[in-house]
Amino acid sequence: MLGWAVCAVGAGALASHAAPAVFPVETAANAARALVWLSMAVPVAVAFSRSRPRGLLRVRAIDVVYGFVFGLLLRLTEGIVADVVVGGAAWPSTFTADGRLPATFPLDALAGSLVTPALEEAFFRGVVLVGVFSVVRRRMGASSAGIAAIAFSTALFVAAHELTAPRETSELVALALVGVVTATFTVGTGRIWPAVATHVVYNATGFALVAVGTLLA
Repeated sequence: MLGWAVCAVGAGALASHAAPAVFPVETAANAARALVWLSMAVPVAVAFSRSRPRGLLRVRAIDVVYGFVFGLLLRLTEGIVADVVVGGAAWPSTFTADGRLPATFPLDALAGSLVTPALEEAFFRGVVLVGVFSVVRRRMGASSAGIAAIAFSTALFVAAHELTAPRETSELVALALVGVVTATFTVGTGRIWPAVATHVVYNATGFALVAVGTLLA
């Protein structure tokens, strides 16, 4: 299952690059995003239907607090890293012809703030991390399994994003930190929702900064 999951996300990344050549210009971006989502959703559905750790989907109120605090810290850290690497990071913005946000921005922000984090965490933490942890624990024990699972799921998380769209160094560092924090939450709590909440806040604050930067430009 782990091998198929890795192959699936790789295929999704490649398919997203082929989308502009297959779909009309006005739908190519949405098609590419849908292909990436599908490449994660199918392995998640198959894996969760077969088995999953007890308590993985259990929800606790503290998960919201974890998400809010660590999501904001990760976003602030990304800004600090960008400032160090670039030497004065510019305020993020999106293309606009009239000074207003594109008509599709609200829907893109909603999808990117809710659907994408939920799918990515279900895939990278609920399938990949759990798979690596289960395999390594049988031979090397829980501590080594936790470290291996965090490292592997984070590396694949960063690689998948880089394959989908090349990133700046500061963005790759930020993605690695997101991967480590969310993976550590999953291993440490045995639940996936702290990771999902953190990822949601991180992505949502990114869209909020783009909106403000665009309107102030």
